[in-house]
Amino acid sequence: MSAIQKAVNIIGTQTKVARLIGVKQAHVWNWLRLHKRAPAKYIRRISEATEGKVSVDELLQDHESL
Repeated sequence: MSAIQKAVNIIGTQTKVARLIGVKQAHVWNWLRLHKRAPAKYIRRISEATEGKVSVDELLQDHESL
């Protein structure tokens, strides 16, 4: 499971993730389905939105695995 998928599971929905980090839900869908990772500029916000349950390092690992 990708770190962005883990973050969505923790937060609840793609819409909630999008609202918390200031993007549209469609962006989160694209990250999950097409890219399998979140853009680097959102990694810190996503980690904060999960209250650290998904770390910055985990989100960065998605970039390294491609």
